[in-house]
Amino acid sequence: MKVPFIDVGIDIGLDDKSRLRGICRFTVGTPDFHKHIYEVVSFDSSDVDDVYRNIQVADLNMLNAAMAVGKWKKLAGFYADDVREHHSLYTIATHGLTKEDKTCGVAS
Repeated sequence: MKVPFIDVGIDIGLDDKSRLRGICRFTVGTPDFHKHIYEVVSFDSSDVDDVYRNIQVADLNMLNAAMAVGKWKKLAGFYADDVREHHSLYTIATHGLTKEDKTCGVAS
């Protein structure tokens, strides 16, 4: 359909001390670049025992939404976008942000 879009996702699990660990993700598809979607977006249905389905994590949902809106504003030209990443992950436990430009395979 040649329409740019942003997909978001959250993956949460419990560690050995019953603390939540997880990742917030956004992935961008554009008319010119979208083949990476099947590498990084899950199209499987969730397991009913999935931790995320059984708890509320409003702060992670908010963070994921804010990341997606910020990226959308970059696509729209509102914000500068020097990296032009198509995939980004925020890891909760390490407070790490990984961004990947899937067009050239470079992660930073």
